[in-house]
Amino acid sequence: MSERGSIAVAIVEDDGILREAFEETLQADAGIEVVGSFACAEDYLMHAFRTPPAVVIMDLNLPGITGIECIRRIKEWPNATQVLVCTVQDDDESLFNALCAGATGYLLKDARPAQVLEAVKFLHAGGSPMGPGIARRVIASFATPQKQPKEFELLTEREREVLEQLAKGQRYKEIAEGLHLSIDTVRTHVRNLYEKLQVSSRTDALNKLYPR
Repeated sequence: MSERGSIAVAIVEDDGILREAFEETLQADAGIEVVGSFACAEDYLMHAFRTPPAVVIMDLNLPGITGIECIRRIKEWPNATQVLVCTVQDDDESLFNALCAGATGYLLKDARPAQVLEAVKFLHAGGSPMGPGIARRVIASFATPQKQPKEFELLTEREREVLEQLAKGQRYKEIAEGLHLSIDTVRTHVRNLYEKLQVSSRTDALNKLYPR
């Protein structure tokens, strides 16, 4: 929350017209404070926020650093910023990569600015807003039995617990608190499970564990 008690929101969107539409709609609501509006991920990541925003509205198809990579970096920061994806990308790979990176909401760009506003409030209240059909696809993916790769058998029980928390979009600090570990210990477990799964990122690990 911002100093005025409103929800601090940042926007990362390279389409200037759409970005302005989001700004106008959000700023017109007394419960929202737009603390930054950026045309690329680099500008957002370099911005010196006094307090990180509570919610970031994130496009995926950005110039330079992608929205997926930006989400991943945001979730590594020691704050509780939530990410609402708003994109034209309607394919399963983009959807699941965004969720694996740590996004907690996913809308398509045919959503009206007023719908984005309501999604921001819903997300900040603890929900996971998703556009029509998106949530059903997520549920269907978990309903389909998946064969785990043989490398999964190499993981220790603790490494599996850490991986499960990564799958939920948890940050290292949150995993450490939830499992009563130090952050350095969590980093060690993550490094070890990445090595065993032969991957180099959270997204790659989850894609290997939950192939689609």
